[in-house]
Amino acid sequence: MLFSCKISNAFIKYLESKNEDLSFVYDSADFPIDLIQDPSAWISAPDLEFLISKIVNQPFKERTMDLVREVGHETPNLHAWGVLDSVLKMIAHPREVFSQPDRFISYFISPEPPIENLVRTSHSIAFDLPLIAEQYPLVSKYLMSAFEALPLYTGKSLGQCSWEHIHVKINWPSESETLVKNEAQSAHLSPTFMQNIIEELQTNQKNLEEKNRELMQKNLQLLNAQKELSKSNLGASTDIEQIQLKIYVNNDLDLNQISQNLARLHDYMVRAQQLITMLTGQIKMNSGIKEVMRRIDWDHVKSQYPVTILESMEALRKLQKKN
Repeated sequence: MLFSCKISNAFIKYLESKNEDLSFVYDSADFPIDLIQDPSAWISAPDLEFLISKIVNQPFKERTMDLVREVGHETPNLHAWGVLDSVLKMIAHPREVFSQPDRFISYFISPEPPIENLVRTSHSIAFDLPLIAEQYPLVSKYLMSAFEALPLYTGKSLGQCSWEHIHVKINWPSESETLVKNEAQSAHLSPTFMQNIIEELQTNQKNLEEKNRELMQKNLQLLNAQKELSKSNLGASTDIEQIQLKIYVNNDLDLNQISQNLARLHDYMVRAQQLITMLTGQIKMNSGIKEVMRRIDWDHVKSQYPVTILESMEALRKLQKKN
């Protein structure tokens, strides 16, 4: 089972905001910083639980009674979840987040866990998740706290979440507890417009995470092959040459896979730009739509995306030359 690096990234972002010393993470060979700060990447469940326990036990300058809970509640302010943060800011009520609970949970747990015994009310949702909370207590506590913080994305107060054994229950705050009302803005927004953008963002996010999962699995296979090679005492040089050839071929396949994934991501971004252009062309750019564009920081995304893709392609070309 894998957990999303959205979780590890939240801890890193929180500690960075507190100016805490993170050298124990940056200098660790066990947890590559590029991996644990990538919200679209994945990490094995035991590794993430160990990383969080390592963080919790550090003697930080600013001591917190319950660091894991604090990070979960601060998640809406940390911008640690990547595209998912932008999606959540555009949703009118936190109950919409769990309109498809299995899909939302799959942003954090892979493979997608089946949801059973689903019960909804106007102010709560409850379901059984095939993950025992006590098995990964720190990750479970973070997710509980982050679920409690979901209403903050929509200008409401914290909710309440419990997770006992496999049973999860979330209570949403009542309408009277709303902190900020966006009724005027909502009146200007077309529901179809909002839904199309949200679905496009979610699709792109899921596609990116799926490709990262595939790459991670291939990298694990490569590492296992290398470990087997180092452990084996092969007598014949021909056998060694055959295994080395297999590793080189796997490297080439991985590089080709990365190249194909970058091409797909570029295609996804072009489609997203086309969608935004079409929708904004069909609908008058009122203050509500402009606010949505500001929330997802669309201008920044448009300007930084080409730079990011070019840097990635250049790095890939250098790797291909080395091989």
